[in-house]
Amino acid sequence: MPVKRTTTIKPAKIRGQRTPEASLRLSEQVYESLVEMIVLGKLTPGQSVSEVELARTLNVSRTPVHEAVKQLVKDGLIVQAANRRPVVVSFGPEDVRDVYEMRRILESEAAAKAADRMDRPTLQQLEAGLKAFRKRKPTSGSISVWVKLDDEFHSAIAAAAGSPRLAADIVRYRLMNRVFNRSHTDASVLQQAAEEHEAILNALRRRSPDEARQAMREHLEEWQRFFANHLR
Repeated sequence: MPVKRTTTIKPAKIRGQRTPEASLRLSEQVYESLVEMIVLGKLTPGQSVSEVELARTLNVSRTPVHEAVKQLVKDGLIVQAANRRPVVVSFGPEDVRDVYEMRRILESEAAAKAADRMDRPTLQQLEAGLKAFRKRKPTSGSISVWVKLDDEFHSAIAAAAGSPRLAADIVRYRLMNRVFNRSHTDASVLQQAAEEHEAILNALRRRSPDEARQAMREHLEEWQRFFANHLR
């Protein structure tokens, strides 16, 4: 399967004054870059992590790196003893299964809630995006298009669930998912993913919480199997 290289974050994105929202987005970008480096073996198990060196490598200030490393510690991808440098831990199929198990629990419930709450314009927007994607022929460029579409799809459902706390937890695990999509998804399997999205949308159109919950569960279980088999 094709593997993409880690993207360097350009200094232009961090120059000048930034709002707290912009700083958050930058720390998320750094987080994704570090997850990708761990998943692809560019940061290896047992390797100590220098925030200064990572900031230099990613061409950003140390602050977003520090925030990203703190989140990686919470997520179990890095460990840090008192007065010691952070150390990378192993990341394999069981870790992928854990990530998707959390997504299944959180997003299945979000889909059920969204079935009663999602407004018609949002549904129509998701339908239009999916319809346009399904007309595309699979190419290497399809992956980046899918990453954006997939993120908008799941984020819209999380937002429609009506629980900010639930949505925040979903975002946390979706940061890892974007890395999996970029680095290990093959364009040939994206139409299958689009069909699964269509099944979820059908349940949302019918305002059926049970159907939406089941369709989301089946979708995430399928990709749990896929990424557990391919992220090795």
